[in-house]
Amino acid sequence: MGSEMMGLINLQDSKTLPELNEHRPLATVPMGGKFRLIDFTLSNMVNAGIGNVGILLSSQSRSVLDHIRSGKEWGLARKRDGLFYLPADVEDIIHPVEGDIHSFYKNLLFVKRGHSPYILATSCDLVQNIDYEEVLHFHRRHNADVTMIYTQVPKGKEKEGYVLEINDKDRITGINSKAEIQAGDNLYQRQILIDTEIYQHCVRRAYAKGYKDFITDVLKRNVDRLRIFGYNYKGYVKRVDSIQSYFETNMDFLDVHTWRDIFLQNQRHIYTKIKDEAPAKYMEESHVTNSLVANGCIIEGKVENSILFRKVRVGKNAVIRNSIVMQHSVVGADANLDYVVCDKNAVIQPEAELSGTRETPLCIGKCSVI
Repeated sequence: MGSEMMGLINLQDSKTLPELNEHRPLATVPMGGKFRLIDFTLSNMVNAGIGNVGILLSSQSRSVLDHIRSGKEWGLARKRDGLFYLPADVEDIIHPVEGDIHSFYKNLLFVKRGHSPYILATSCDLVQNIDYEEVLHFHRRHNADVTMIYTQVPKGKEKEGYVLEINDKDRITGINSKAEIQAGDNLYQRQILIDTEIYQHCVRRAYAKGYKDFITDVLKRNVDRLRIFGYNYKGYVKRVDSIQSYFETNMDFLDVHTWRDIFLQNQRHIYTKIKDEAPAKYMEESHVTNSLVANGCIIEGKVENSILFRKVRVGKNAVIRNSIVMQHSVVGADANLDYVVCDKNAVIQPEAELSGTRETPLCIGKCSVI
């Protein structure tokens, strides 16, 4: 079933997290102790049997290439189909073009050669474990031209996005851009399943007319002409587009129910680049509660409600609470961290006192010495 879909992951319209490292693309931001953000989208596609995936690369692509490489860990290192890197043209890097129509048009040959009846186009900034095969069943059951995946906002307000108007037969009757998303709104999650022939026709027509954005200039303009339906995804999903959402999503992993929803789904694993490391070492005076500790860590101090990536060293009598410490970082003896996001290869000197808040965690840059 999944072989009838091909995947397209667009990294070109994603933002960076300048609080961590403005030169790192959002796709490779570390998550959950050993993963990268793109792992979730890529794994969801592979779990649905999609064996032909194209990645639209941004100008900052070194870490993406280093992390995914041939796609072996995801089973995409194949003689036929597999993983395709679709880099931006030099001219597009020097003079960026607004919207995604331009990039889609430049890579139509990849879609045409895929020979798949359906194309799944997504962004890379979502943490979820979704069954795309079920989305395909939904798409066929409704005889849809386009299926847009959305979630109902449970509470509070979120940032701007597209809100879908949907009738009682799941058909989308309106697509609206809102500056503030209210509780109960049908928030589009930047994932669409679309018939390949319709996708190619729409992209060519939009490019010829000078349109910029696929959602606004194509789908919204043709909501009455195309059969566009909405698939309501009810599982855990979080968009990482700010330092606050990044911190909250990682902290969600400490909840056992969220952890199971993301990582312990039957036959739907989240894959990542394999690094063989020794198990974490807990010294005699260490004390760790409600935390994720990756391989290679050496802990002599106290860790509470925190996430430690690979090969983090926590010195004697150091205290880490409500924090994220990325790989190869060192926290010196007697240091105290509370609501801190510490990028990789950072050094926190002995007796340092660092603290932020849940809404605005303190960020320590890559290779910093504090």
